[in-house]
Amino acid sequence: MSARAITLAAILLAAPCAAQDSNADVRTVADAFDNAQYRRDRVALEAMIAPDYLAVFGSGRIVGRSEFIAGYTAPDVTFEPFEITDRLFLRIAPDAAVVGGEGRIRGTEKGQKFAEHFRFSDTFAKRDGKWVVVFTQVTPLAK
Repeated sequence: MSARAITLAAILLAAPCAAQDSNADVRTVADAFDNAQYRRDRVALEAMIAPDYLAVFGSGRIVGRSEFIAGYTAPDVTFEPFEITDRLFLRIAPDAAVVGGEGRIRGTEKGQKFAEHFRFSDTFAKRDGKWVVVFTQVTPLAK
């Protein structure tokens, strides 16, 4: 094999690693966003969610930042650990990325048990050098 072929092979083999590494910062902030929801951490959620944030649910309901945060930090809501599988990371620009996956959330609200199974996508944008969530889409899945 020629030196040129070896070099080309090395570049092609390294490309997937470089692409995966380009999402490391997004993976970190996506994990922190999920953990802040689970921990019901209002301060972290307020820091991570953009002021113009919107969430759209499968019912067609749209909520803004304050309503989303209130839903995760209500005193009468408890969560079991979240289950997130089939994670997807798509860098759509240097300062924009979509993180998706399949989720299961269980817990109680006002003493009543609940369980939700859904697909989601969170859109992140880097603003003033910091990643924030700007949009979430949640689609329920059959139980």
